[in-house]
Amino acid sequence: MKSNVTRKDVADRAGVSVSVVSRALNNSGYVEQNKKDTILRIAKELGYVPNPVAMSLQQKRTRQIIFYCKDLNNSFNIGMYFGMLSEAKARDYVVMINGDMDFANIKGMITDGIILQNDVFAAEYISYYGKNYFLPVVCASFGNMQSLSVAVPTVEWDLYSSMESAIHYLRKRGHRRIAYAGPYSYDHGDGRTICWKNAMKTVFEDQLEKYYLGIEGETECDVAKTVSGLENIDEYYLEKGKTVGREFLEKKPDVSAVICFNDEFAIGFISQLEFGGKKIPDDISIMSFDGTIRRKTMAPEITSVTPDPEDMGKKLANLLMDRIEGKKIHYYSRQNIHIAEGASVRTV
Repeated sequence: MKSNVTRKDVADRAGVSVSVVSRALNNSGYVEQNKKDTILRIAKELGYVPNPVAMSLQQKRTRQIIFYCKDLNNSFNIGMYFGMLSEAKARDYVVMINGDMDFANIKGMITDGIILQNDVFAAEYISYYGKNYFLPVVCASFGNMQSLSVAVPTVEWDLYSSMESAIHYLRKRGHRRIAYAGPYSYDHGDGRTICWKNAMKTVFEDQLEKYYLGIEGETECDVAKTVSGLENIDEYYLEKGKTVGREFLEKKPDVSAVICFNDEFAIGFISQLEFGGKKIPDDISIMSFDGTIRRKTMAPEITSVTPDPEDMGKKLANLLMDRIEGKKIHYYSRQNIHIAEGASVRTV
């Protein structure tokens, strides 16, 4: 059997032109059904395998998309990636993951479109390329809603309302004095922090800052960062959780519950509390955000507010594939949230 069977070989055996073979194999354009069946049978008998590079050049598509994600330590992002994989496979696409935020390399990649980890990176991408590069892009957003000079289709997780849900959940179980633990300083302006301050200022009054447990001077990467700066951003939430956990043991704040920034952070935070002799939830109740599979590795399992990261990844993948294929899309959608209950919260 010939090792490199071409469409011309199939055409010669079937007694038709190469263009007819191409229409039959690509399922595009009209070919009589009996002739099409014959072509497909002969292609199979000869062991014809289409050349993916040639097909991508012909169709002007690679059926490959890239998930640009700097924070691969965070299991939430890996959960989103699994969702992208399943939806892409169902539509005959491949999703690759790239942790290098050097946007200068994008033009050298063979891809149909990009999913960006968040709207901070989307703003940086637009700033770098402006309106001069038309590769389809979509992004996730986590309540910050960056001002973008070019419209980017977005799937948002509203973290302000998620914090409201967490506080409501704890209050229903008798908790009133609730601290917040995060990886950034007190003046950080994300939705979680703002909501917690608004909800707790009537409880802690002028002592509010005392019950915010964070890392002084730490700020999240923002649009002002350069591209090279983005390359060097790493969010080691587990280690930051440990740092803030030690702070909690030193300060001994008078609270019955702590809401943590995310599951990775909560795991680090809890590890230090347990090292210091605290029992969860007997001594202190813990909640977090994300609802990742990692929270299930803890004993007790962490109660977490979640948008379902896998479902969010599915929506992002379908949004991008629809855009690539020229389908009508909604430029904004919001994830539904729910409480993934564990055993880290007790009723008081």
